[in-house]
Amino acid sequence: MITKTLTNLIHLLYPRNICAYTEKDKYLVSEEYKRLNQIVTDFDTKDRKVSSNSILEKFENDKTLKKFADFSLFHLKDRCMTFNVSIIEGRELYTISLFISIIIPYYVINVQKNMIEIFFSESEITELENKNTETRKINELVLEIETIIEDKFLYRKLPNKLLNFVVADISFQDSQFGYFTMYNAFFNNVTINDGY
Repeated sequence: MITKTLTNLIHLLYPRNICAYTEKDKYLVSEEYKRLNQIVTDFDTKDRKVSSNSILEKFENDKTLKKFADFSLFHLKDRCMTFNVSIIEGRELYTISLFISIIIPYYVINVQKNMIEIFFSESEITELENKNTETRKINELVLEIETIIEDKFLYRKLPNKLLNFVVADISFQDSQFGYFTMYNAFFNNVTINDGY
């Protein structure tokens, strides 16, 4: 049921069977693209600052999550607010990303392991680890984020089975037919293997 409902919504915002790359002129004047563009532009100009501040404010009392920063890219036509925080756990550097759709009341959390040795020397890693006072594990931090987003903002986590559900008749920016996913439709063009 939810898959059909969300697919119908996607068809209101993205033109069917028009290639965003090879038929760009036709794509950009379609009613669907104009509708999507208006939603993103309106949110960016009217609601972004208040929404972003409201979300960040809910994390202010948490010694680790208060470091969340807004990395939203609405000028690139992202369909979500993006917040990132970096964490060191077990001598590894992780980025926790929170994506909150501006189209539907859903969110996705992604945890990415980074190559810490590119950014820091062994001695710096040791120093950072010694300064780290966070005792919670990544899983616990993710659970805390989920609780705040669901309880305070009434958003729900996009089911994992929908993240990579392909909407075959849609193309957008660099996503060709057969590669555009439900996640891409409501969030951004990042490839998400599995939500957290």
